[in-house]
Amino acid sequence: MRYPVLTRSKCQTLAVQMAQGHRPAVAPFADWLGTGDDIDLRPIEQAAKAIEGEMATWTDKDRDRLEGVAAILIHGALSSIPIEVLDDRGFWRYLALRYFWDFIAWREVGPFERGHHDKYVDARSNTESVLTRMFLRAQAVGGPDHAELASAVRMGTDFWRSHVIRVRTGSAPAVTRALARRQVEDRLKTDALRAAARRLNRTWTNIVLHTYDDLEAAQIVDSIWDDGADA
Repeated sequence: MRYPVLTRSKCQTLAVQMAQGHRPAVAPFADWLGTGDDIDLRPIEQAAKAIEGEMATWTDKDRDRLEGVAAILIHGALSSIPIEVLDDRGFWRYLALRYFWDFIAWREVGPFERGHHDKYVDARSNTESVLTRMFLRAQAVGGPDHAELASAVRMGTDFWRSHVIRVRTGSAPAVTRALARRQVEDRLKTDALRAAARRLNRTWTNIVLHTYDDLEAAQIVDSIWDDGADA
């Protein structure tokens, strides 16, 4: 499979122009890697258009919730892409600039207005690069079958980046789902949530949480919440 990539230098050059309001064609700057048939980019383009439609009618000040909705759309569009392509940062850079620049600029409007856009499109950090963190967020909850959970936590920026994507919790969908459900039902404030997340992270020392089903994961998370209430 052949797929398009952008080098970091080309990404930076194009991003500067786009941040200044220009719209250079991204495709001519791409290099194509791999062999065989070209990757089908149509599902990705369709997902981008669907996200633009959601943006056009979004009135909630909580933009992270739309990031959750968009995460599921992106995950679905990329579901048939080989892992070796998804592991290539250049591919994510291409997608960011070719299809999702408007969404990324909208999502990170504050940094973009201050001229800080590199880390949100260069795919170097899984928690800062908007597209990669969205894909990992959707994957963490188990994909489209649990779509509602990806956008269920209100004002959930820190929840997803710090307590799911950055840590092993994000690799255990049942645990992520249990954590999200509990935060929705019995929301912890920042310090209490961080303490609960630390207790959850410590359980990995003795328990293989990847093997837990939803009921077992919920029991673990509930016990962690209860421990915090007793502290």
